[in-house]
Amino acid sequence: MWYLLSFLVGICVGSFLNVLIYRSTQEGLRVWSPPFSFCPNCKSKIAWYDNVPILSYLILKGRCRSCGWKIPLRYPIVELLGGVSFLLNFTVFKDDLFSFVLACLLSSSLIALSFVDLETMLIPDFLNFTVLGCSLVLAIKGDFLEHLISFGVIAGIFLVLKLVYREGLGSGDVILAMGVGLLLTPFSGILAVLTAAVSGILFATITNRKNLGLKLRIPFGPFLALGGYLFFLLERGTGWF
Repeated sequence: MWYLLSFLVGICVGSFLNVLIYRSTQEGLRVWSPPFSFCPNCKSKIAWYDNVPILSYLILKGRCRSCGWKIPLRYPIVELLGGVSFLLNFTVFKDDLFSFVLACLLSSSLIALSFVDLETMLIPDFLNFTVLGCSLVLAIKGDFLEHLISFGVIAGIFLVLKLVYREGLGSGDVILAMGVGLLLTPFSGILAVLTAAVSGILFATITNRKNLGLKLRIPFGPFLALGGYLFFLLERGTGWF
């Protein structure tokens, strides 16, 4: 029952994250204004029965009821990721409500910043600092010295990389790396960064091949978020690291 509830809450939060992602990438929009969902194409207000996470997308066959605009697949994907992440968080932290809430806030921020980065090549500061704040509190609840060492190591690596590759690495990536470093212990932190690097290289290779060898800029934030969250769950859920 609680597992199902955590998943359902997660997909509802994922629906809100879609609003956050879209409005964070548009000039003149705020998360809270207007206080209702609307179609990005025809601007018509979306009725509550067309705004049920995942289910409405399936019923409407991925199109706006008013104008027939094709709704990007990103919307149900983000909702599903929200549900899965909340379910995983509950599996790991079912005996610690405070850590569960922090983990949900953390995973939600990582999902949102990943999709904003994919669309804009930028990571909003408010999402990065939310990750940092959650990481700090979770670190305090664990072996803080180990997390502090990890923070120093990862932050040092990325600050050096930023100096060497000024155009290839954004400040947002460096701040996110600091959050990941603080979230993890040294060994899992290094593994998270390696996982991010390998997955990013693979993605870039596949993408460039599909674009006839054209060199494209690839955002690093989503891969760093994936590596950090994956090893966070492994570290807290299994105690392997």
